Amino acid sequence: MITTSVWKKTMLSAFTAVTVICATVPAAFADGASKEAAATYKSVPVLDEKDIEGFADAFFKRTDIQALETPGALFVVVKDGKVLLQKGFGSANIEANIPVDPEKTVFRIASVSKVFAATAVMQLVEQGQIDLNQDVQQYLGDVKLKNNSGSPLTMKHLLTHSTGFDIVDPPPGDMITGDMTAFTPLREYVVKTMPTIVHKPGEVYKYDNFASMLQGYIVEQVSGKPFHQYVNDHIFKPLGMKDSRFVLTPDIQADLAVGYDDNHRPLPLYNTIPTDMPQGSMVTTGSDMAKFMLAHLNKGKLGESRILREETAKDMQSVHLAIHPQVPTMTYGFEFILHHKFNNQYVIGKGGSIPGFSSWMWLLPEQNVGGFIVTNHSSDLRNRLYEAFMDRYYPVERPKTFLQPAKSQLARFEGTYRDLRIGYLTTRIKAQDGMLALEDLMGKHTLKQVDPLLFEDEQGSPVAFKENEDGTIRFLFSKTNPTAWSEKLPVPARFTDVGKDHPYAAYIDGLHLLDVVQAGRDGKFRPDEPITRAEFAVWLVNWLGAAPAKGQSPFKDTADNPDAGKITTAFDMGFVTGTKKGLFEPTRPMMRQEAAVMASRLSLLLGHPPKEAKLSGETDAWATDAVRNIVGNGFYGPEVTPSADDTVDYRSKQVMTRKEAAAVLYCLGTASLTLPGSASNEKDQ
Repeated sequence: MITTSVWKKTMLSAFTAVTVICATVPAAFADGASKEAAATYKSVPVLDEKDIEGFADAFFKRTDIQALETPGALFVVVKDGKVLLQKGFGSANIEANIPVDPEKTVFRIASVSKVFAATAVMQLVEQGQIDLNQDVQQYLGDVKLKNNSGSPLTMKHLLTHSTGFDIVDPPPGDMITGDMTAFTPLREYVVKTMPTIVHKPGEVYKYDNFASMLQGYIVEQVSGKPFHQYVNDHIFKPLGMKDSRFVLTPDIQADLAVGYDDNHRPLPLYNTIPTDMPQGSMVTTGSDMAKFMLAHLNKGKLGESRILREETAKDMQSVHLAIHPQVPTMTYGFEFILHHKFNNQYVIGKGGSIPGFSSWMWLLPEQNVGGFIVTNHSSDLRNRLYEAFMDRYYPVERPKTFLQPAKSQLARFEGTYRDLRIGYLTTRIKAQDGMLALEDLMGKHTLKQVDPLLFEDEQGSPVAFKENEDGTIRFLFSKTNPTAWSEKLPVPARFTDVGKDHPYAAYIDGLHLLDVVQAGRDGKFRPDEPITRAEFAVWLVNWLGAAPAKGQSPFKDTADNPDAGKITTAFDMGFVTGTKKGLFEPTRPMMRQEAAVMASRLSLLLGHPPKEAKLSGETDAWATDAVRNIVGNGFYGPEVTPSADDTVDYRSKQVMTRKEAAAVLYCLGTASLTLPGSASNEKDQ
């Protein structure tokens, strides 16, 4: 059985969804990697069976890789129509002492599943059953889109994750289930979770689980077959992928690798929701993935079996969305990430994470080369392997000529940019002489200008901008979160009752800029008024950028509250609870110790280590640990002052004011941007 705490942690990870594929230190700086990279500039090894096996064996023996303590991994490399390597490392099941077998061991590949869904769509496109440029409503039967944009949603938008949906990820607590007898139909889940189109389709990019799920549902509708059956008949069988499934069947469970959590504990068996999940439920072996990569690299054909016409395969692998000509974003189904390790090659790929598993497939179509790595533990092994692979076989010197703009020329880039998928991720840009200063969750960087809208950081990673039609800057892309563009935030009008010199101005203004708090009709914030329990819960949800839940309220007294959906989201994520009588008491002014409990729970879920502090004054026993954690982390405003003996009176039983609540949340948020790995490793399904 999977415990409630595991569910909460898993769901918050799924929500915060930033891939480890980019939010890591490049392999060139890892132990043992820099020497190899330097050496390959002088003598580039030939990618053949002997060399790739030696490379793989040496990689998995590296000190930094051993330190990750990854239970098991599977590595596959193909080239020129042949399998150069398919090899297992470590254990598929530590407890049973079962090694990874590339022919037999089945792994969950998470969002790499999306490429199979896109391939199925493109099969129907080339048959004339789906039009890439027509409104997809015609393929949905009685399932109705919610479109507020005034522009049609097309299959091209679904394939490039530029739908404009307000919600792109599954609701918290609603992605996997430990009940192996449960079956959630795809149609039922699509109807239940249908988001609303709020941006003009094609205008905004953010990684979109719902878009890929909708692709699968359309395949179902158009073909007249369940999605998993269509893929089995038209992709798996033609390619001889005999050990691949989208629905976890009993015959395959025996060979499924055990997934391990962050503490290297085995995870219980689980099913996905929906059970037949186009965006993430596929399981497969190394030998089966080799066949799929070979087919795509061979222009849609493997042996005598063709799954795509040559022109369709080429179209599927071409750039169809880009924030900048030199920084592509999406093909039809493949994505572009780890730009700093393209090494002047055309690289398309797909990464995935699901509880207990991480995967990454990359193809170099022009070199007829592909690689695939999957592990039964979430870590950054997958991108370290890819980076080491590229440095060995496709090394490149990076001589660059940079522009030397004046500070005034760079002023238009200045501002705060908010991630379109993960609301609490922000990037701050400031102009300097000849360069930009960037600050985000990965720290501070200096950016040198390559062309009018393209910059590079110290590691050669691109930072690209996109203009509005009037030439003002609207979007930013960086490696911090390759799963979405970030939008430049307009500076709101100041609250009329919070001046620049107000002692809480920095906290209140910071939350106001992120639209976490808003002014009333009179333009006031009312800093000295008490904050209610509902208001604080809503602020926490707003800061996360989470959507209101659509399900039934867990509390008897919030069903008619205008913020019931957000209160339910806060409950689902695990940072609010109610009374023993099933009430939330949304309009009651909140005590400071209650705010500390809510904020502490969120802090722990985000990965902040618990801290201790010496408390004075009175705090109830149920809140003591939380208050210590909040005080120990410094999540408070100027109303709290440590005494000479280092004790702190948090005034736990006093009512919290709105300005004090703003200080708690702003400090928590600022600290979250400096956490190691604060962007979750779980970007997808």
